[in-house]
Amino acid sequence: MSAAALLGRAAAATTAATTPSELQARTRFLVADVLACAVSAWTRPELAALRETLVTGDGPASVIGRREGAAPALAALVNALPVAAEQLQDGHREARGHPASHVVPAVLAAAESCGASGGDLLAAILAGCETGILIGSAMGGTPDGVHDIGTWGTVGAAAGVAHVLSGGAADAVAAAIDLAAVTPARPDAATVFGGATAQHLLLGLSVQAAVVAGAAAVAGLRAPDGTLERHFLPAVGRQVDAAVLEQGTAGGRWARYRLADGYLKRHPTCAHLHGVDDAVEDLLAGGPVDPAGVEQVTVRTYAAAAGFADPAPANDLAARFSIPCSVAAAIVGGSPRPDRFRPEVLGDPRVTSLARRVRVVHDPALDAGYPAGRPAVVTVTMTDAAIREARAGRPRGDGPGALADPWVAGKPGRLLAAAVGAAEADALLEAVERLGEGGIAPLSDVLRRLRPAGPGRC
Repeated sequence: MSAAALLGRAAAATTAATTPSELQARTRFLVADVLACAVSAWTRPELAALRETLVTGDGPASVIGRREGAAPALAALVNALPVAAEQLQDGHREARGHPASHVVPAVLAAAESCGASGGDLLAAILAGCETGILIGSAMGGTPDGVHDIGTWGTVGAAAGVAHVLSGGAADAVAAAIDLAAVTPARPDAATVFGGATAQHLLLGLSVQAAVVAGAAAVAGLRAPDGTLERHFLPAVGRQVDAAVLEQGTAGGRWARYRLADGYLKRHPTCAHLHGVDDAVEDLLAGGPVDPAGVEQVTVRTYAAAAGFADPAPANDLAARFSIPCSVAAAIVGGSPRPDRFRPEVLGDPRVTSLARRVRVVHDPALDAGYPAGRPAVVTVTMTDAAIREARAGRPRGDGPGALADPWVAGKPGRLLAAAVGAAEADALLEAVERLGEGGIAPLSDVLRRLRPAGPGRC
């Protein structure tokens, strides 16, 4: 049996009735989290302008920030563009990517177009995420210079779309997986890590491709059996182990659910920085640090994170991939606040000066702690020779207990309230919480009412 057929059977067995209640809660939270990330980033003028350029007319799928809808593939594209713009999106360490950020916009658009129930929506999202995570785990990372966005996440999202459009038919989901695997993308990592605004397109276009592939599978289009393992995995995988796909399914079901092993971002930075961010947060919990009195900050971390050492990033997007900038902004501001990448903060001479005194060092002894964690040791040496130090391993917000962290659990509400006001934030969160009790019309109604604050308001 092909890998796609194995995954399709397990995805088809994923239903609202068979999903444990705690996993349903996690899935609902991810819907709220992804939508909140998208809504909060529509204050970016370039994204608001692009939305107005791309979308005209009306359609069955909601477009965030626009009263009229659009065709599902277009709505999914536009809604996905801002999800990762502020680096607050979900992720999964083992699979090394961002499952819900791909799957939620794609499946939501498809579900609205076919009048799916809330339970069907949640089941399809879970099925798509589990499919993608397992494929990402089999890939063993991406080749040097290739970013994960638009790789396995696209295939998982296509599976979720086919799931909701076909009513959970195994053959349709399997077909969607192989169809999405026909054209593997190799996104440029330097575009993302360098802070180029083209990075927004990587997620948007991949989600649109997923909707097209899922719908095409339901319509009857087919790729050769085995395309996933024959073509896709070798093209975008780093240390491929296709046996993971068979081991991850058993008796036509998932051997275990992996979605709850993912992380929910506490910090608005690349996940490779999260250990550093946690360590700085812990260090500052012991009292403020006077930036003027800092001789040097030494950050020791694992190899994959040590490359994020640019002390002078070009813009706020690039700053979210800069250990020196993130550390300096947190110390100057007194905490790793989520708003520490505002232009006035990044332009503060105290921040730019301190960033140049942050030394990032690869510590081989910490390499074994990744990908199980994001190990880091932050040492602040003051001009009077005083030393303060903190270390971190597995970041807060990571794994099954993520929602026990009040800051993580409250993130969607904070982001939404800041962007559209408390009333609309509460309405959206209530609509998400009620998914499974009926249709998704209440959620669609709220999405059509939302308007981003500030630049780009329409």
